[in-house]
Amino acid sequence: FCEKATTDPEPCPVGTRMPAFGATSMESCIPCIPGQYQPLPGQSECRVCPAGSFSPDVRLATCDPCPRGGFCNQAGAATRMVWEACPPGSFNPRNGSNSSAACELCPTGTSSAAEGAQSGGACAACRPGTFAAEAGLAECASCEPGTSSSAGSDACDECAAGYYAANAGQGLCIPCPHPLSSANGSSTCSFCMEDFYLLTTANTTADDIFKSPTEHCKP
Repeated sequence: FCEKATTDPEPCPVGTRMPAFGATSMESCIPCIPGQYQPLPGQSECRVCPAGSFSPDVRLATCDPCPRGGFCNQAGAATRMVWEACPPGSFNPRNGSNSSAACELCPTGTSSAAEGAQSGGACAACRPGTFAAEAGLAECASCEPGTSSSAGSDACDECAAGYYAANAGQGLCIPCPHPLSSANGSSTCSFCMEDFYLLTTANTTADDIFKSPTEHCKP
């Protein structure tokens, strides 16, 4: 623009534009609207905020980056309301992300139920008796009966012979009560250990044997 009685042009300031000739004052410079910006003086048009950013006010020279924990996939955003949180099982530690690809998956052996997590610290190790076989899980799954796991496991291990896990989600397999034994991956102890024989009647159940092993396993 050129002030009255001058021939020396002055550029419109950053955050504004002037697409026409003949402007006579700074008030003639047109502010960039929300969703746009202009970092340079003396420009004819404003720029559109790229995806991953937004500008919530007029006359801005820069766009604000979208916050961590999610992403903004729309260009020309005038508010952070376009921000989308990373889903459970993932996180994003960076500002200014423009797609869901920026959400990193929690590794195997961990899970996170939180939306919009900002760091890998949100991915908690699976507790004993649970596991996460895949990356990006919101919740760890329970081990089946006959198996167990330690903290942070991506799989469950079968109970060894002579041990059992009666319930789902056990962190440890339990030794069979003497003198009972079991096969690999057992959820109960159902036969006598070596050098013992099983003494039963027609009405004897596996539960009877387990509850009173010394009455049914004889040397």
